[in-house]
Amino acid sequence: LAVEIENLNFGYDPAKPLFKNFTCNIEAGDKIAVIGENGVGKTTFLKLLMGQLQPSYGTIKWAEKAKPGYYAQDHASDFAEDKSLTDWITEFVRQGGYEGGDVETLIRGTLGRLLFSGDEVKKSVKVISGGEQGRMLFGKLMLLHSNVLLLDEPTNHLDMESIESLNTALDLFKGTLVFVSHDREFVSSLATRIIEIKADSIVDYK
Repeated sequence: LAVEIENLNFGYDPAKPLFKNFTCNIEAGDKIAVIGENGVGKTTFLKLLMGQLQPSYGTIKWAEKAKPGYYAQDHASDFAEDKSLTDWITEFVRQGGYEGGDVETLIRGTLGRLLFSGDEVKKSVKVISGGEQGRMLFGKLMLLHSNVLLLDEPTNHLDMESIESLNTALDLFKGTLVFVSHDREFVSSLATRIIEIKADSIVDYK
């Protein structure tokens, strides 16, 4: 098991709970698409899983070995500081526990895999596009070795080529994946299970 959710209750307005006594287990290796209309609580669900929000009642219990990594739908705050792409990614190289002389090669290699080359790597993260921000965040998740990925609309701002690369990479990913997406093709090609959040209920299609 990757995570156990028991009797989850949460609502920004106590009179209108988004989640009411929701219980489910997510198995290690599950690839779960979270779908539903806008405003039903999909992003909230990921934030609860990530521990950024606390349930008003109930528990979310991760397996001891789970290392969740989060890709937020709104990630402007990640790029608020005026840093070069190289400096930005270096921070996560350190957090990922890399040491030794080949760190520079790793940084260059990572930025290259994210399609940044030459002088581009000196650009400030404050001026890059939404799609480029997305690519940088995937680099961060790769370097942190997350074995659980929580992705909120990861295909937003990405071009077709990047979406295909992401799709292939996630297909090969051996860990646990929980993602919110409106992209039907993306959902049907990846999901082994679907959780549909509705205004008055949650349907878990295994």
